[in-house]
Amino acid sequence: MIRLGLIGNPISHSQSPSIHNGFIRNEKLEGSYELYEFEELPAEGLKTFMQSNELIGLNVTIPFKKAVIEHLDEVDKLAIELNAVNTVVRINNRLIGYNTDAYGIEQSLNSLLSREKKALIFGTGGAARAVQHVLHARGFDTQFVSRSSKNLTYRDLSSVEYAQHKLWVNCTPVGSQGIEDNLLPLPYDVLNEEFAIFDLVYKPNPTPLMVEGRKRGAKVIGGNKMLNEQASKSWKLFRDAYYNKL
Repeated sequence: MIRLGLIGNPISHSQSPSIHNGFIRNEKLEGSYELYEFEELPAEGLKTFMQSNELIGLNVTIPFKKAVIEHLDEVDKLAIELNAVNTVVRINNRLIGYNTDAYGIEQSLNSLLSREKKALIFGTGGAARAVQHVLHARGFDTQFVSRSSKNLTYRDLSSVEYAQHKLWVNCTPVGSQGIEDNLLPLPYDVLNEEFAIFDLVYKPNPTPLMVEGRKRGAKVIGGNKMLNEQASKSWKLFRDAYYNKL
């Protein structure tokens, strides 16, 4: 029996159970993938939580990708560099953390190849850092933009500066189904066919940001490919942990 799950908040909309239960069926295994929505990480500790629920693996999403690290016995090099873990496996009662977001992002960006090498990343969380990591490896100059005064805010950039960055990447939940505020405060009129937009939100599809981009000729991609690609890589880690091949 392979028991898996997702921990985060909010996660009721997540497609991860459908994806991973499909992997379990395809492997002809008995098992399940459940949602665990918490305001905070389990008070008893993540290891005890996973042991008591007989979990061999967990995916981790907002807001716990960074906070979960102190609960782990070992963290993969890439996850340390990004300071974000989205996949945890339990082997011999040791918890090991990985980041598969970067892989999913890389696969998605392959369809948005651009000669322009300047990008704006909206948000500053674990996914945003993974996007920056992938873009830097491709020679991009990137800037984080968020609502927080601790960072460059949306109002700090002029329309000219927005227009100089031909790749926009949304790493915030804005635009997600069920969130009332569905558009970031951006100067959409600067968009044209030279732009590319990558929205990590996967539901709805297209997202409001993608719709605005398409109206003006920009190339757009949503978060579905990233979701499936990172999930596939997570599943391999879960499966190998189940068979104790890691």
